[in-house]
Amino acid sequence: MSAVYKQPTCKQDRLKALQALLSCPTNSIRTEVPPPDILEAQKTFPIPIDEKKLPGVYHCGYHSSKSYGASSYLIIHPDGNILIDSPKFTERLARKIEELGGVCYMFLTHKDDVADHGKWSKRFSCDRILHSGDVEACTADVETKLDGNGPWRLGQDIMLIHTPGHTEGSVCLFYMPLKILFTGDHLLKRESGLDIVEMYNRYSVGTQLDSVKKLLDLDFNWIIPGHGRRVEFKDVGEKNAVLEAFVEEKYAHYSSVRNKW
Repeated sequence: MSAVYKQPTCKQDRLKALQALLSCPTNSIRTEVPPPDILEAQKTFPIPIDEKKLPGVYHCGYHSSKSYGASSYLIIHPDGNILIDSPKFTERLARKIEELGGVCYMFLTHKDDVADHGKWSKRFSCDRILHSGDVEACTADVETKLDGNGPWRLGQDIMLIHTPGHTEGSVCLFYMPLKILFTGDHLLKRESGLDIVEMYNRYSVGTQLDSVKKLLDLDFNWIIPGHGRRVEFKDVGEKNAVLEAFVEEKYAHYSSVRNKW
């Protein structure tokens, strides 16, 4: 659903275009001839999201069509790095992640975005984490299956929040020191605002809205989703105001739809 409307005119723009080329899961962004500087772009992954505000948090790139093009992320952590959802496996990316300390845990937000989890697990001998409600044949061998409603802890400063709705076993990762919520497909932002993408709901829209409401109890300023745009709030007050308005609007919409039935 995207198009190149302007060619890059400087070195930085060209680098970003090549990063998009490498990340695109469908090869929709490409060049007419092989770019001579593609290797330089490959070396930039994983890419820091915001080195000042979010130190140690990276976007992995290399989105996989097996995860519907979802984004994956890396948290550098003193107790062991965490890979959030699965990028497409490439040894080049694996070596770069290895230089950053490798992967101790691979947290899978839900069953849609597991992609090459087996290859990453084998490469880094990391423990994979997935809610039991989303375990399928391809993930039957994950090391840690979360049961129940949580929340669960991953060390002292990471909380795993069960947010069923998009799927039965959708779980968000709350990285408390930097006040980031990694939401997978649970909640994202489009140009028009927050979205739960009802079109692709695989369990229950009503349950998903209830799970969004549950996020009012958490103190985060960032939403980093698997799809769509990232969100930075100025503080928890703004976050809660935006979430409350979104949930109320959605509840009202679905209430009126039910009344018509």
